[in-house]
Amino acid sequence: MSTSRVGKTLATLTAATAMAFGGTLMTATGAAAVGGSACEVNIKNTQMIAGSFGAQTRSGPGTSYSKKAHLASFEGFYARCYAKNSAGNRWYYGDPNSSSSRSWVFAGNVQAI
Repeated sequence: MSTSRVGKTLATLTAATAMAFGGTLMTATGAAAVGGSACEVNIKNTQMIAGSFGAQTRSGPGTSYSKKAHLASFEGFYARCYAKNSAGNRWYYGDPNSSSSRSWVFAGNVQAI
């Protein structure tokens, strides 16, 4: 069997198996990174600032998501929108001033300026 034929056979087998299990093999875990699609309310680039201890940014709205960067004390953050996680805590999604990588930050660690 040629390499391309083996690849096609494996892809077909994987897809068929996933469909047999209701697509469960193709879904992401709860801690996978999420972007702005998880936002509930748009707030149009509200300038915020981290508190005196800074703030940890994450790949999703909650502490179960991976850490991305740390905002320094009083560092700026442009919030684009927010969402509440399963615990009811508000998380802002936006752009840290020091990075072009959008991320999430817990509302209790930043304040609007």
